[in-house]
Amino acid sequence: MKIHLSLSVGGLLLGFSVLGSANQGLPGPGVGERFDHPLQAEDQHGQLRSLDELMGDKGLVIVFVRSADWCPFCKAQLIDVNSRMPEFSELGLNVISISVDEVPEVSTFADAQQIEYTMLADPQGDINEALGIRDEQYPVGSAAFGVPRPALYVVDRNAVVRASYMEPTYRTRPDLDTVLKDAAALGL
Repeated sequence: MKIHLSLSVGGLLLGFSVLGSANQGLPGPGVGERFDHPLQAEDQHGQLRSLDELMGDKGLVIVFVRSADWCPFCKAQLIDVNSRMPEFSELGLNVISISVDEVPEVSTFADAQQIEYTMLADPQGDINEALGIRDEQYPVGSAAFGVPRPALYVVDRNAVVRASYMEPTYRTRPDLDTVLKDAAALGL
């Protein structure tokens, strides 16, 4: 098993990525488990999309963010992911993002940034709740209720989680160099 730890600027904030056969106590689906959520959600064009139709030749990278509308850390991550699309495509991986935005907000961001991947809208955070990755620091009634912890999953064509990355704070994001290196090593 391979576990990556990273430090963020401004303090000791550990980010975790796990490759191997255990989830090491991280919330959400663990490495080796099926990603058992159909991801029935509307994309930036208002089309209902599912996990099966979003798969690439070798799998899918699923990026969970809070908002493409109001979260500056999420916006930066989504733009960074977009700049790395040729590398993900070369590995046979499609990429999607999921945020708690409504379709119009996702669409506005996708158009403005010329996003090349599918962005899904999960305005109530139902997917985050079902997967167990909802950021629990925000209680029911909070404006941020339903947002996920920053997470990224690499799943293979059979929807088995092959790599899992999660950050402890909304200010840090999984390192894409590490994600791409790990995905290449998996040889999906």
